[in-house]
Amino acid sequence: MFLRAIIARITLLPAFTRPCPGKARGLNRDMSTRKNNNMQRRSLSTLVLIVIVTLMAGCKPITAPPVLSAANPNVIDSHLHYFDFTQQTDGFGALVQAMDAAHIGRAVVFGMPIVKMWPESEPIRPAYYLDTDAPAYYYSATDLLMANQLLQQPPEVQARFFPFLGGINPLDQNAADYLEMVIASYPPGFWRGIGEIMSRHDDLTAFTYGEPPRADHPALMKVYQLAARHHLPVLIHHNISSASQRDPIYLPELERAVAANPDTTFIWAHVGISRRVDVPTLLTELRRLLATYPNLNVDISWVVYPDYINRDDASLQAWAEVIEEFPDRFLIGSDKVGRWKGYTDMIRQYDTLLNRLSPETAAAIAGGNLLKLLGQP
Repeated sequence: MFLRAIIARITLLPAFTRPCPGKARGLNRDMSTRKNNNMQRRSLSTLVLIVIVTLMAGCKPITAPPVLSAANPNVIDSHLHYFDFTQQTDGFGALVQAMDAAHIGRAVVFGMPIVKMWPESEPIRPAYYLDTDAPAYYYSATDLLMANQLLQQPPEVQARFFPFLGGINPLDQNAADYLEMVIASYPPGFWRGIGEIMSRHDDLTAFTYGEPPRADHPALMKVYQLAARHHLPVLIHHNISSASQRDPIYLPELERAVAANPDTTFIWAHVGISRRVDVPTLLTELRRLLATYPNLNVDISWVVYPDYINRDDASLQAWAEVIEEFPDRFLIGSDKVGRWKGYTDMIRQYDTLLNRLSPETAAAIAGGNLLKLLGQP
């Protein structure tokens, strides 16, 4: 824009540089012409300089582009399911293409620990947990399927992913032993975290066989202890409330788990929000939790971003202030589920928030915080 403005103004200059009228002839005319031309060149140079200085004085400061606007290896999708609810996927090849198109360098990737059944009574095969009324069940093989496909990729592709494992029944006190076996079955350092553990999840909880899970269940307490021993962060989905209650009735369960395991790093998925959970005091509760528990982090993926954070300008500003208060505790993610259509739109929605934050905080939540949690340089 700056150069175009200069050029536009220079096109107006010929009116100032036409030869002056005169009746000189021969040598006198040539000398006069050369003198006039020299004066005109100096005038032209002076005018161009004036135009440039004037334009520069009126230009707004050049600001850095949004964090997600540049291909940056430290911009990380911190929440991505490799499979959908029937363990189907578009694959790593298509995923890398989608990440490149969105300028995402790396991603945390994990399977889907719950499978949605396709019983004879349902006319369609579900891909999402709300597609039909069919029940669902916990599915451990998701970890092995995802890991084996990742290990088949070229080294440069493998290096772009941080695999988590979480194919457990959160009610089964054998869960920690299963995770220990899977960790030991892969190269040291292959698994970078545990999750997404499915605790309370409104409709999905209702669809899934067994009693409702909770974050402070004895089975999960063993998992948190294992995570601390292996220095692995735990990503857990635990709704702050139910679909019909506006008070945070399930928050004490999460708080007890976090308080009882100070050596475990927790990532609270979606800040405890799902499609039908509405808690007006969410931001107040979050500020209190972050101030109380230094081992608690949050990812702001899925519906919490459009429904709470970016609902309107006032909400965006309020959340930005809390993020600036705790700049090392927030993560972003796409929460895509096995299919990568719309990936760019999903991950680029955070531009609005990132542009509201200081450059240092924006870089931190766009990837720096996750790298610190993983001990990654």
